[in-house]
Amino acid sequence: MNLAVLCTARYIGPMFTRLFFLFFISTAISFSAPIPNLEATDQNGRPFQAHSLKGSYILISFVFSSCPMPKMCPLTMRLNKKVQTLWKQKIKAPLSLLVVTLDPGGDTPEVLKKYGARFSLDEKTSFLVTGDPQKLSDFGSAFNVAGWPSGNTTVHNLKTILVGPNLDELKQYKENEWTPEQLIKDAQAFLRQ
Repeated sequence: MNLAVLCTARYIGPMFTRLFFLFFISTAISFSAPIPNLEATDQNGRPFQAHSLKGSYILISFVFSSCPMPKMCPLTMRLNKKVQTLWKQKIKAPLSLLVVTLDPGGDTPEVLKKYGARFSLDEKTSFLVTGDPQKLSDFGSAFNVAGWPSGNTTVHNLKTILVGPNLDELKQYKENEWTPEQLIKDAQAFLRQ
């Protein structure tokens, strides 16, 4: 065998293997930045900042209280309530629920308070927020969630996001095609890591 070919195979091969391994590992491990901070007003009329929930797992969803479609926002709220119930039974770590309105003009703090009560959300750990439309929109955009007025309703996509205690995004759940039981299993897997 040619000496040049032998030397190349002997040194380049292992180097290529190391580079491939490093590339594979760096793409397999997820390095996520903290979620953006959201400054808003909660259902009790108090100032709210998303980063104030650091130290707790956070379940973020985007809805509006006058949603006329039972399988959209109302279903999201029922799923959130079920997650709260199962979480308390199966997971020791704290969970905060952050519900962001897509209709800040209609969803005042008073309206959101009634909306949360309608679904029997835990008042101590649930934050239904409204506020500056641009800030709410920017926060939604960080998760590829968008809403826009259409006639007398708001058209939007659905997404629920599980966030870790260090404010890192752990998983997104699209539409309402997930179950509270699956989210709990996912959270338990994250807790074991």
